Amino acid sequence: MSGKTIRFTPHYVQKGRGPHLDDFIFLTDREGDTFKADIKLNNNGIIIQNTGSAEDFCLNVRWNVEGYGYLTMPADNGGECYTFSPFRNLEYNLNYELARTRVSRNRYRIEHFQRGGWFPSQELQSLRNLSENFLRDATKNISHDEICAEFSQKALLYALWSGEILEMEKARWDIERNGVRKNFLFGCDSRGYHQMNSRLFMEYFTEVFNYATITHYLIGDHVNFEPNEGEKHFEERDRLLDDLRKHGIAVEGRPLFWTHTWVTPEWLKEKSFSQLMAYLEKHIRTVVGHYGDRIQGWEVVNELHDWANELQLNPDQTIELTRFACDVIRDVNPNIKILVNNCCPFGEYVQKGLWHEIPAKYPQRTPFQFTKQLVEAGVDFDAVGVQVYFTAKTPMDFIRVIERYEVFGKEIQLAEVGAPSRGITQEFIEEDIIDYSTQPYEWHRHWDEELQADWLEEIFTYAYSRPLIKAANWYDLIDGFAFLKSGGLLRSPRGERKAALDRLKVLQKKWKIH
Repeated sequence: MSGKTIRFTPHYVQKGRGPHLDDFIFLTDREGDTFKADIKLNNNGIIIQNTGSAEDFCLNVRWNVEGYGYLTMPADNGGECYTFSPFRNLEYNLNYELARTRVSRNRYRIEHFQRGGWFPSQELQSLRNLSENFLRDATKNISHDEICAEFSQKALLYALWSGEILEMEKARWDIERNGVRKNFLFGCDSRGYHQMNSRLFMEYFTEVFNYATITHYLIGDHVNFEPNEGEKHFEERDRLLDDLRKHGIAVEGRPLFWTHTWVTPEWLKEKSFSQLMAYLEKHIRTVVGHYGDRIQGWEVVNELHDWANELQLNPDQTIELTRFACDVIRDVNPNIKILVNNCCPFGEYVQKGLWHEIPAKYPQRTPFQFTKQLVEAGVDFDAVGVQVYFTAKTPMDFIRVIERYEVFGKEIQLAEVGAPSRGITQEFIEEDIIDYSTQPYEWHRHWDEELQADWLEEIFTYAYSRPLIKAANWYDLIDGFAFLKSGGLLRSPRGERKAALDRLKVLQKKWKIH
């Protein structure tokens, strides 16, 4: 490194009291993978001092754009990335860089799509023109920081809206070209079967879903699968599986290996790696063998990309374990579709240096880097799972991350999709924020049931438009039991339906699914 710094100065031109800039900031390389870097935020702005072996980078900050949302957004120097100067410190106007990046990305996507025969609507073209014109005004005033920031903020606002509309217009155009996808899997987790009247559950579930996941968490499940080693609880899951199969629902079992703190019993933590591998082989042979062809697919590992790592495996062990588990599945039942499920698609945890809440002992990989290592190692799996919970990212940036996986030529499943329907996004373990009106809204407005339906519509529409994406799974059905607070499609076990459930039904009718 040159010893020089790069500073990004934010200009708070927003009207509200904020917050307008979050203190967690991360960098990605030219390929889009997060790496650990020396980043400081103080009254002078964001200071980048050391990027290790990375020669250039893209900045990612959570920034409040009033009229669109308080979301993580990239600044990538108009697609060129930022590089340290060996001679002097560099300074950038953050507002301008965020706007320039989004306008540039929209410009590239539109030009790329037009070469395939698609053309933007008048509404989209108008919004795009506004973003381009405001960016042009910002560029003219680049030496006047505040004026430049004002124009940049307007350019960013219209670029965000045009980028979102752009992706949805293109997806709908592709759907019309592709025709009906009779084998596309509309999925949801099926734990609701045990959380409400089972007949009522099946009535709602079969109305819109043809794909279900059945969880096998050792602990932390609706019915713990193996709280004590060797005591596996199949009865409740067999009953659920039989009922799903009677209704023609395809089923995936999940997960065969997941070591998040929420689901890892003490007896598993005590095993050496060789003992763990012996247990895993016995576990897979017992579980996959028990179900046979009644379950068509298995999630072999979940979140093993240096995120859920309660057993503190090193990177080589994670690859070895995944390979071994896939080989055992093939040996038990060669008909099984094997899925590797990944969370945190942006890999921000790498900057934090954490395995969830545990300090990471080894260099961390992003989900994409982990998947690439599996492919390069010749691990025998069929599908990649990408989780698309709303995590203060734009739909456009989720799309950008998902499309990276197409390079592997494997089936993609949006394995867990979710968004809240009230207030702001919270996981089930977090203390409820009652007065969310004091917080900036995250996307379009504070969450409500119609906005949750909008998120579902955009993600499922995109998924249905991409031939390599074979499934999209909402996670999960009922409020009070969902991973995200208010993230269910039903308000309670009594079965009060939300707008998102009806929205999915409308989409399927439009796509001639039923």
